[in-house]
Amino acid sequence: MTKGISFTADHQMPALVITGNMGGGKTEVMRLLSERLNTITFLADNENRRLLDKDPEVRKLISSSLGPSCYLDGGVADRSRIFEIISADPLSRKTLEEILHPRLELLWKPLAEKYRRPNHDFFIAEIPLLFEEGLEGFFDLTLLVCCSEQTRKKRLQSSRSLTSTQINSWMGMQRPQEEKIKRADFMIWNDGPIETLASQIDIIAKGLFN
Repeated sequence: MTKGISFTADHQMPALVITGNMGGGKTEVMRLLSERLNTITFLADNENRRLLDKDPEVRKLISSSLGPSCYLDGGVADRSRIFEIISADPLSRKTLEEILHPRLELLWKPLAEKYRRPNHDFFIAEIPLLFEEGLEGFFDLTLLVCCSEQTRKKRLQSSRSLTSTQINSWMGMQRPQEEKIKRADFMIWNDGPIETLASQIDIIAKGLFN
């Protein structure tokens, strides 16, 4: 689906955001778009990992709020343990989000604002919980990456070595895909081979300048 919006050299370039539920293929969509456009990119998952592993203040807050077992001896976050805690206790999940999300927003919000001004680059952010957090208003266009539930589960089992119980828990933390389809400007269906995905990206990339 498209909005029918075009951007030309004398118009401000858009701030785009890629979102979707786990296992949809957001990172691959980001890669393909970046190959076709001049982009400045932000990947929430990468920044989450950096904050968890490298930020002393984040480590201190998580250890005091969720427990010291959230970190291994070397100071690296034990993601499996963190997942166990937040999947069993919604308040712990909220606490984790309150620690991480403001720090993430300090990174991507200035970029989203900057690249809504006239220039030759696109700002593209990948934010999984875009609609859950009500952040779509900070972007010109939203790109929702979708696939079937069966495909999503297979990808999560192979790429993240998650059990069926863990996958169901993660999926239960995000809004249903059907709800997000109604709110997105573009929908990309990523259930097939990479060639099919790439052809959809080609259409979107060309449409931004027509």
